[in-house]
Amino acid sequence: MDKLGILRTVVKAIALLVGFVGTILCLMAIVGLATDHTWIRASVALVVAIVLPALISDRLLPEGEDKPKGLVSDVFAVTWMVLLVGIAVGAGRFTRPVLAAEGDRFARDGHGLLASATYLLAGVKASTPPAVAGAEAATSASAATSSAPATLASASAAPSASASASASASATASAAPSAAPPDEPVELSAAELFKKWAPSVVTIQVKSDRGDGGGTGFLLDRKGTIATNHHVIAGAREARVKFMNGATYEEIRILADDANADLALLRVDLEHPKSGDLPSAEPVELGDSEAIQVGERAISIGNPLGLEHTLTTGVVSSRRTYEGKQWIQMSTPISPGNSGGPVFNGRGEVIGIATAVIGIIIAQNLNLAVPINHLEALIKPSYPNEHALGESGASQW
Repeated sequence: MDKLGILRTVVKAIALLVGFVGTILCLMAIVGLATDHTWIRASVALVVAIVLPALISDRLLPEGEDKPKGLVSDVFAVTWMVLLVGIAVGAGRFTRPVLAAEGDRFARDGHGLLASATYLLAGVKASTPPAVAGAEAATSASAATSSAPATLASASAAPSASASASASASATASAAPSAAPPDEPVELSAAELFKKWAPSVVTIQVKSDRGDGGGTGFLLDRKGTIATNHHVIAGAREARVKFMNGATYEEIRILADDANADLALLRVDLEHPKSGDLPSAEPVELGDSEAIQVGERAISIGNPLGLEHTLTTGVVSSRRTYEGKQWIQMSTPISPGNSGGPVFNGRGEVIGIATAVIGIIIAQNLNLAVPINHLEALIKPSYPNEHALGESGASQW
């Protein structure tokens, strides 16, 4: 074999390897818009990556015995490289957040090498491959029911859901925040975001005339102000707030509530937990829901079906008016128990409050969050209608 032949063989081998891996990652990211299930994403991507160049080869191969040597492998190499470059570069404006979300899924599942490769395709810089310990951070399947496909299904916990055994996830990622020029926002991997903000997310368990239930909340300030959905605590006689470190609070006051916006502000005395050590949680950073863009990352931390501190990822699907209200529609999976939990953008800013699922019988990943700007309108210097949980306030529960 002459030198030119050797060079051609080496180049084709590299193209086959890089093209195949890159194509699989890109196709898995696209399938990830519909499902978080790893095996489904991988299977669909593998089938497409094999069948497409095989069909092209079949069309190009001449009939008869004399078939050009190496034509099939040439077609596979060229097809994979075209798909890789087309998805990651040509359509990068649209696929970059989708690829970043796929990297988050790999990081969440502990596949650091695949996560790093996918982040590279997405243009997200990370100093070390991110990793999340514990399978509990995987997405929980929705178990809610709906009487009509077009109705809103609340993402608050079903009456007995809060009594479920907790499966609290912990993140042990050692990756430092990604370095970026001063004028550019820093994108966090899912592992980095979870490590930073999961301690600020709380589990809310309630007792009411309807039975036991609950949802999620998140810390707004060092005074102990917690945001959640109105329907999480509507009609509650008793409630308990639990932080990730195990600190619990049962002396809960209602600062403000807005049934129309489905938002509520609670307050606990952070310095005096009912049980457990003082939480070391930091108040979350609020973003601007008016500035969000379709396709950017949307990351939820919540307690679906009582599985505490579960992280799920997706993208902003739309800014939508539904049933007369403004919502952030997202592909980030949420389930009963996620209600009131924060939805972060890639920079770790809260852009919404996870609230509901649309048409859960016949649809998937049609999830809604209340825009964070609606919550900011509820935050005041003082709350004249503050009252203890279970007491009558100015608003009607």
